[in-house]
Amino acid sequence: MTPLGHAQIIDAGNAGLSRVLAITDAHPAEHLGEAWLERTTTDLLSHLHAWHLLFEGWVEADQAGNTVAYPAEGYSWRDLDALNESLYTFHRAREHAQTRALLVESHERVCATIRALPEVELTTPQSREWLGDESLGDVAHECLGAHYEWALGILEAAGFKADS
Repeated sequence: MTPLGHAQIIDAGNAGLSRVLAITDAHPAEHLGEAWLERTTTDLLSHLHAWHLLFEGWVEADQAGNTVAYPAEGYSWRDLDALNESLYTFHRAREHAQTRALLVESHERVCATIRALPEVELTTPQSREWLGDESLGDVAHECLGAHYEWALGILEAAGFKADS
C-alpha cells in the first residue's frame, strides 16, 4: 500500500464522517442488533471517538519522547476485543447528541494533528519503532476514513442507509 499523505487521509476522513453522521443523525440511539454486538448508533459513534482519543495519545506520547502504549496501556493487538469492550464500558453512558459532538470535535483535532505533521512523517513506513512496518499516515487513515468505512458497513448490516 502506498503511504497516505495529508490530503488523502483528511479527505477520506471528512467524507466518511459525513456519511456516518448522515445515517446516525437519521437514526439516533437506535439499536444495531446483531450487526454489532446489540449496541446502538450512539455506541458506534462513541467507539469512533474513543479511537480518535487513542490516536491523539499515541502522537502526544511520541512527540514528548515517551513510550507509546500501542494500542493502549495494558493491551496488545491480540487483545483488541478486550480493548474495544473497555472503550465501550468507559464511553457508553453519554447521550447521543453529546457523543456526536465529541466525535466531531475529536475528528477535527485528529485532522489538525495530521495537518501539523510533516508529510514525510506520515508517509515513511518504519519511522517509529512502535508502529512496526506501518506509517503514521496509515494508522491515521485507520482511525479516520477506514474506521468510518467499517462503521458504514455496520450501519448497512443493521439496515440503515444514507437514504433511509
